[in-house]
Amino acid sequence: MPKNKSAYNRYRIIDKCLNNRLKPFPTKEYLAQRCSELLHIDVSNSTIEKDIAFMKETEPRGLGAPIVYSKINKGYVYSEKGFSISELSLADDEWEALNFASQLLYQYKDVPIFSSFKSAIERISFRFSLGFEPADPILNKSVEFEQAVETKGMEWIQGIYQAIQNRYLIEFSYHNIYKMEKKFYQVCPYLLKEYRNRWYIIGWNENKGKFMTFGLDRLSDLSIIEIKQKLRADFQSEAFFEHATGIMKAADKPTNIELIIKSPISELVMLEPLHLSQKLLKQDKDYIRVKLKVYVNEEFYLRLLSLGTSCTVVKPLFLRTKMKELIELMRTNYQ
Repeated sequence: MPKNKSAYNRYRIIDKCLNNRLKPFPTKEYLAQRCSELLHIDVSNSTIEKDIAFMKETEPRGLGAPIVYSKINKGYVYSEKGFSISELSLADDEWEALNFASQLLYQYKDVPIFSSFKSAIERISFRFSLGFEPADPILNKSVEFEQAVETKGMEWIQGIYQAIQNRYLIEFSYHNIYKMEKKFYQVCPYLLKEYRNRWYIIGWNENKGKFMTFGLDRLSDLSIIEIKQKLRADFQSEAFFEHATGIMKAADKPTNIELIIKSPISELVMLEPLHLSQKLLKQDKDYIRVKLKVYVNEEFYLRLLSLGTSCTVVKPLFLRTKMKELIELMRTNYQ
């Protein structure tokens, strides 16, 4: 592989130009122009000459491309019909999609169970001559991905994943930040789930007789009990989170809720619903009235509070009362 990472991008562009039937026999001037346009950098004719020389070199030193110069047509061409340095013919949008995918996957390179992503991406890049490398992303000048904040608990993912695959029990200490207590749990893990750059485990707790959710960053002293468990048939991740507004279920049944949301926040809520169950009951120039069917828990309280003075709970009464209590507690913080 050449030391100059951007060279792969030029090789791909040159290869595509040589396979362009609408404009056969491209000159080195045309190739330099196309590389400059697509890569947003100045590419000289001499650089193209060096690139073609490298591409013509036999493998493994070069790419073994049968490029020849046609004196009659005054341009370059592949002497072997249908040749391409890429074993996979990709359209521009497909190539860009691979770039996006590679950078998304590369964010998880430090998670032990996903560490193979980095080498897999590099192998794809080399095999298909795509020209991207995760350590030097091409798209970051125009597209910026959300960067995951480094959190504790990532070291537990691989062990929990193996326990799920083998139907083993896991046991651990857990710090409940809401109850401000630390307890020991033994659960049968069913699902690892990422939510807002944090990882959680959903598992069946026999003592409580229910499925529970635990944040991996609050786990400690985790161990695996290698005893096969019979999995319950009543767990389906889609159904489990059907009425959730976050990661927690924390309720046996969802609640029907009605809200009034004032403009202009109402427009945002219409574009990005608070929940999939959201239905519009009334729309006015100054507000909207919507209906939801969700689990009422700490996550939902925080979601409503995040809407500030733009949101009013209409129904049910217990939720109106709860929101009044929370707002009053907030007010006392500023006395």
